[in-house]
Amino acid sequence: MKEIRGEDEPSSLFDRLIANDPGLYEAFLPLQQAVKNTDLPDDLREAVVTFVSMKNGCRYCTKSHGSLLEGHTGVEGVEEWLDDYEASSMSEQWKAVLHYAERLTAKPVEVDQDSVNRLKKAGFSVREIAVINHTVAYTSYTNQLSMGLGL
Repeated sequence: MKEIRGEDEPSSLFDRLIANDPGLYEAFLPLQQAVKNTDLPDDLREAVVTFVSMKNGCRYCTKSHGSLLEGHTGVEGVEEWLDDYEASSMSEQWKAVLHYAERLTAKPVEVDQDSVNRLKKAGFSVREIAVINHTVAYTSYTNQLSMGLGL
């Protein structure tokens, strides 16, 4: 993994566990980097990842990404803040994203054109909506990997 991450960048427990199958790990890394390297702002991406992880019950990801979100936003108690997002003072854009993420995570069959239109009305382009969609789906996938490996 030193060849993958580099000498100075320690690998996370998550990475070390999935690296037990080098082929799967090598296939996973491009997706991981693609999601991290979108132009979705870091604070919003961490809000989505933390929120989806909360909804999926992945404590490992909720804790690690919640800490990053606190650093980006300065909000203490981000889990409570996200849990009550509709009544919070966060922007309508963020509320639209979390509403979409909640529906896609809990009941994907309920995501419809109205869900997408709410994001459009909040100012997101079709490309940005695709990035949000990938971020939510990727997070659910990594939550399942984490929980399935006992994290």
